[in-house]
Amino acid sequence: MELDQLKNIWDKEEIAETPEISTEKQKQINLPLERIRNNMRMEFWYTVVMFLLIIAFFILKDMYIFKFKVYVITLVSAQMLVTSFYFFKFFNLYKNLTSVNLNTADSLKDLCYQFKLNEQYYLSFYLSFVPFVVCEMLLIFEFTPSLKIIQGLEFILTFLGLCVFTLLLLYFVGIWWFKRYYGKYISQISQIAKNLK
Repeated sequence: MELDQLKNIWDKEEIAETPEISTEKQKQINLPLERIRNNMRMEFWYTVVMFLLIIAFFILKDMYIFKFKVYVITLVSAQMLVTSFYFFKFFNLYKNLTSVNLNTADSLKDLCYQFKLNEQYYLSFYLSFVPFVVCEMLLIFEFTPSLKIIQGLEFILTFLGLCVFTLLLLYFVGIWWFKRYYGKYISQISQIAKNLK
């Protein structure tokens, strides 16, 4: 008896099909997607070149304090490890962008969700550099002769002021970079997704 009731309920249920996205809308989505892909490639190669130049500079530069050189190379290597983790996440989004199927509204919603998730990764990437900035400031204050003479309250205020300034600069540059190279294209895609509802 219960099986017959389930069959009746199943037959009565209307299964709505997932709405299809028109070819015109798919073309509108593909343009910002391609811009995002290009910007992701550009950012990856800029980062690789920047890290190679930093490491080459500190390896080749003849520094008067060997400890400073070791500390800086260790710190930059740790930054590279953190950056590689985030670029792995970044690469997963890039891979999804190249293989995304934009035929249905659900796939477009999933793409918008991935963008939101990667925006959070981007923010956490910049937050992960807080300890590195503090360590770099400590090294600068410890190994720069003109700053080594600063003592007491003056040291604390100068150190904290430089740390806060550098972190705020990093934060605002990160926001500007994301909005300029990704945010406006993500907004275009999100707007198309909203208009499909």
